[in-house]
Amino acid sequence: MIITLLASVLLVAQSQTLIQPSMMPQNALQRIDPKLWGLQFDVQINTLDVKNKERPFRMPLIVDGPWSQIKVDDSLNVFSMSGNTLQVTKTGKRVFNGKGLRNERMLHTDVPLEPARFANIRLQAEVAAWGAKIDEKRAAQSSWPSSWPESTKSSLQPQTMIESDSAIFKETIDSLFDGKLRSMSPWIAAKRIVYYTCTNVQITGSRSMYSRRGTRGLNIQGAALTAQTGKGTRADLACTCVAMLRAAGIPARPVVGLSAEVDNGEELTAWAEFFLPGSGWVPFSPWQMKNAGLRSWKIERSWRFFGNWKDLNENIAIAWSFAPGDGTTVHDTWGIWGWTRAIPGSEIPPSEMLCAENPYTPSKISVRIVSGGSLNERKFNAWLEGENRPLFRRNR
Repeated sequence: MIITLLASVLLVAQSQTLIQPSMMPQNALQRIDPKLWGLQFDVQINTLDVKNKERPFRMPLIVDGPWSQIKVDDSLNVFSMSGNTLQVTKTGKRVFNGKGLRNERMLHTDVPLEPARFANIRLQAEVAAWGAKIDEKRAAQSSWPSSWPESTKSSLQPQTMIESDSAIFKETIDSLFDGKLRSMSPWIAAKRIVYYTCTNVQITGSRSMYSRRGTRGLNIQGAALTAQTGKGTRADLACTCVAMLRAAGIPARPVVGLSAEVDNGEELTAWAEFFLPGSGWVPFSPWQMKNAGLRSWKIERSWRFFGNWKDLNENIAIAWSFAPGDGTTVHDTWGIWGWTRAIPGSEIPPSEMLCAENPYTPSKISVRIVSGGSLNERKFNAWLEGENRPLFRRNR
């Protein structure tokens, strides 16, 4: 009996270590109403004659996030194609090598260079996504920790496009709170920061960068320039909210993914998360909050798209980064993936003048999601066990 009990305790301890329960929604946060989705992410690389062409294709991918989960063993496939001719197929855990900045898994495969003039990389996966619900009263009772969890500390540091160490963010936080930031709970502080940022940044410009061939990637200039000008895209607004939260000492990160509400999941979009002590990662969508009339909202009231986001299950989180690593391997546009620069030493995206001077054709991203319907407990378990029909035909 004692041996059985000890074995059970060890099993629970191992399980908790594996899934990191402190990172999953708990206490004030709750996952609700899971849905199943099929994800397809295609990258077409149109300029193959580049320096360091042997470098692998890499892309950060959220596998076990707080609000989504990819079924790796049976549904995850990566296809490398020369033109439209399949060259290499990787499945399951074989697609990964290393990790990303925010602890995402790193997709890793070769780029076929011959004989076609372009290469295609295709990711297919099935994803469960949850809606989010938060108990505002319990959230407001949160307190500042003496030390943040180790896995959140990278989300306190500046990074490309989120220049949280820029003086403008520290000065704004000091002015906003007048030295009394820690006199209120992290929950209330985060609400004030996001409210201020959303009401002081005007959304302008398209969501994506385009060429005559199609969508290239996200249209993004970064948090510092957005804060200085007061204008930016949806992704820039998310970046600026994250930079402000980090400058206040609250771990926060961008989320790049797909949404059934944005061109039916056929275009990249961005939202954000911050870490609430004792509860986990709180999802919020700055541009949707602005569209819903944030300016008239009261701090003490519950907010849509801020912790309470029932339609988060219509969104698939792909990465917490805009590119692998520090962004030095971005090919030509910020679009999560990386290979090698199309034009060595160029800014991202390359200017029209640079493009005219170099034999270069922009890359292209094509994305889509397919609904697999709502998941009750029985259907979710059947999905985990591989008993359901695949949402995409396997191209093995």
